[in-house]
Amino acid sequence: MRKISISVGVIGLLVVGWFLVQGSSVDYVATVDDELTKLELELAALDGMTMSDDEVSAAKDTIANRLGTINASLVASQDRALKPAQQQMLESGLVRLQQLLSEHQTTLTALDQSGAPENATSDGPTIIALTQTITKISGYLEVPVQGVADSPQNAAYVIDGMIVQLTDGSSVVEAALGSAELITTTYFGNEVSVDVNNDGRSDTVSLLTQTTGGSGTFFYVVAAINTEQGWVGSNGFLLGDRIEPQTTELSQNPEHQNVLVINYLTQDENQTLTDQPSVGTSVWLKLDPDTMMWGEVAQDFAGAADPDTMTLGMKPWTWVRTTYNDGAQLVPNQAGDFAITFASDNTVSIATDCNVMNGNYEVDADQITFGPLLATEMFCEDSAEQDFANMLGQVQSYFFTIKGELVFELKFDSGSSVFR
Repeated sequence: MRKISISVGVIGLLVVGWFLVQGSSVDYVATVDDELTKLELELAALDGMTMSDDEVSAAKDTIANRLGTINASLVASQDRALKPAQQQMLESGLVRLQQLLSEHQTTLTALDQSGAPENATSDGPTIIALTQTITKISGYLEVPVQGVADSPQNAAYVIDGMIVQLTDGSSVVEAALGSAELITTTYFGNEVSVDVNNDGRSDTVSLLTQTTGGSGTFFYVVAAINTEQGWVGSNGFLLGDRIEPQTTELSQNPEHQNVLVINYLTQDENQTLTDQPSVGTSVWLKLDPDTMMWGEVAQDFAGAADPDTMTLGMKPWTWVRTTYNDGAQLVPNQAGDFAITFASDNTVSIATDCNVMNGNYEVDADQITFGPLLATEMFCEDSAEQDFANMLGQVQSYFFTIKGELVFELKFDSGSSVFR
C-alpha cells in the first residue's frame, strides 16, 4: 500500500505539470498521453493488491521514471502555444484522469486512511489534494471534468477525504472493497444563494447528510460553485451527528464578506446522541475558493491575522476543540478550561480543568512533538485532562490561520486540534 501513495503523488505532480504545457510539437503531448495510459494500467493492477517491500520499491522506481519522462516532455514544450490537436489530447487526458480517480476511489480512499507512519504527511488527504489540483487545471484548460455538473444535486463533493459523486442528489457506495456496509450520501437542502468567489455568478451553499452503516447521520456544509462549465463541489464541513438543522443565512456582521451562518440544534452535555436535539448552536463559515475548503470565522471577527508573523510563544493558547476524521469531537467541559503556554527554552506549561501540566516540546520546521508531561496530582471527577494529554501525544505538526488560530494536525491525518 505504501507504493500506491507514491503513484498517487506522482499523478498529482503530473497534473500540476499539465497546465504549463504550451508546446507546438504533438510528439511531446503524445508522450504525456502514452505515459498516462501506462499509469492507468499500473493503478488498475494495484486494486486490492497486497505488495511486498521489494514490489513496493520496484513500483516506486517505475512511477518515478514515468514522471521523469512526462516532466521532460512538458519542459520541452512549455514555451509555445498549444495546437488544436494538442489541446484536444490534453483535454482528453484530463478527463481520463478524472475517470481514473473515480474508478479507483476505493483504493485511493484506503491509502488516505492507512498510510505507513513514514509516509504520513501534513498536507492533507491525497484525494483532496488531487481534487484541488484538478479543479485548478480545469480552469486553465477550460474543460469540464468530474465535479463539474449541471446542478448542485449532480455535483461531486469531497467528504472526509473521499470524492462523493451525487446523481439526482444521492450517492451509495461500498464502505470498503467487497464490504456489505454502504456509505449513503444525500443532498439535504437548506440552500442559500451567494457569490462565494466574487465572480459575479450566484453559487449555492447547502447541507449533505451521510450514513456509514452505523446509527449516525452526519451533516456537512458544502458549496457548489457556478462556473461557466458547470457546478463544482467543495469539501464538506462537518457540523455533527444527528443534529437538527434550522436555517442557513448570510452573516449580518458588516466586517464579514460571504460568511455563512449555519444554525442548528444539538444535544446538550447531559444528553446522548439518541436524544432529541434541544440546544441552539451556530457556526460562521467562509469558503476559500482556491482550496475549496471551509474556515470557521469568529462571530466578532474584525480582520485577518498574518500567519507569517505568528509564533508559538506569542501568547497562551486556549484549547477550543479537537475534531477527528471519524466525526468524533473532543471539547473542554467549559470554554477556557485549557490553556497552553510555550516558553523560549522549549518548555511548555498547561493549565487544565484540574491540574497544571509541565513538560518539553521540540520543533523542526512545522513539525512539533511533546515530551512526557508531568502534572500535579489533584483528582477531579469528569475532567478532560487525560483525553487532552493523549491528544497532545498524537500531535505531528502545526500551523497558524488568518483567524489568529493555532492548529495542531494529528498523526496519520487522523484529525486536528484548534487553539485560540
